[in-house]
This record gives sequence, structure tokens and C-alpha cells, in this order.
Amino acid sequence: MNTNWKNWVFNKAERLFRSDTPLPAKELAWRGVRFAVRCGTSNPVSFALRPLVFHRHLRTAVGVNLAILAIGLAIFGPLPSLAGTGVGGEVSIAGTGEVTLSTRPGVRIPISNFQISQRYWALHSGLDMRAPSGTAIQPIMAGIVTKVESDRWGYGKMAVVTHGAEYVSLYAHMSQINVSEGQEVSQDTVIGLVGSTGRSTGPHLHLEIYENGRAVNPAQILGLK
Repeated sequence: MNTNWKNWVFNKAERLFRSDTPLPAKELAWRGVRFAVRCGTSNPVSFALRPLVFHRHLRTAVGVNLAILAIGLAIFGPLPSLAGTGVGGEVSIAGTGEVTLSTRPGVRIPISNFQISQRYWALHSGLDMRAPSGTAIQPIMAGIVTKVESDRWGYGKMAVVTHGAEYVSLYAHMSQINVSEGQEVSQDTVIGLVGSTGRSTGPHLHLEIYENGRAVNPAQILGLK
């Protein structure tokens, strides 16, 4: 805050209060004094944000807008993948072979030599597994391919495999799809290759797993920490 400007506000207010100036002008001067005091003792950023924090209606409006934004992102698909950006607490994992869990049927990690680039969370209903383009993708369990699709802006080239009545898995952003709808696949079937199609920033597999129609954390199903 410019000290000269602050002094000018105080001097102007003092003159107004000592004169017969109408009350509205005096009230305006008093507001100017309070404004100058706050500016003189506050960081400019915190001063600018103070109305948002203390004004109930502004808080409500901003909160509602943020909630609408979050719901919209959740409805219209996963957030853009962070694969290839090095963001999100990257963990290196060499994933091979089958993982058997005591509470799940035998499952396998769908690709090998990958890195987790984005984990499952509220606005990201899957697990991003970064791997070289062209890496073979195999289903987590045997099943039937129930959907094959190529979307330019969303999942890109993707396939959905249904595993009995309980589990469904989705494989997205593939560079190539090797299966067709209605095809039976085993855990050894190469259903496609890792790519970066659709809304993606680098070669990776976006894996989603549904249990009884509800999205679950793929890392838990696959036994990954």
C-alpha cells in the first residue's frame, strides 16, 4: 500500500467528519479509512480473498460451482491421463504373472514392465499403467469381450471384458485392438496393444474394474500397493 495514498484517505476523512458534510459522505469516508487500514496491514492476495472467506453468499456460490464442476468431471469421463508427465507419485513396478488374492478369484496383471502414473481416486475411476507403446495387453481374467469401441476424445481404442456375473474390466487408450465383441478370451489372449489414443498424454493402459456394477480400485484387485 502506498503510504502517501493512505495518508490522503485519513486526511480526507478527518476533514469530512469535522465539517457539516451529509452523513452518506461521512459513511463513505469511514469505509475508506477501514479500507486503507486493511490494505496497510494485509498481504494484497489475502486482502483480495477476504471477501470470499467472510461473505456467506460468495462462499456458497463458489462452493456450489466447484461441486457442479466436480460432478461434471465425474460424469463425462476420467480426467486426462498424467501418463508420461511424471506427476502423481510415480511407482516403478515390474508386473508379470498371476496374482492370487484370498478374497478374489485368480487375476493377472494385464501388462508387464509398467509404471503407475495415476492411481484410482474420486475423479479417476481407473488405474493408469505407463508402458512402452506396443506392449501386449492381456485380460485380468478369462471372460467374454462385450464391447469394442474407438473414441477419438475419450477412451480411444478400448475393449470391455465381462468375467462371469461379478466382474467387468475395461482397457482403454490402446493403439490396436485384437479382439471382437462376443469373443471368448483367456488370460493368455492378447486383446490389444498399449497406445495413446483418445484423451491421453502418453502411451499407457487405463484399466477400470467393476465389481457387481460398482467401480473398484484396480490396484487392490491386482494386489498392487
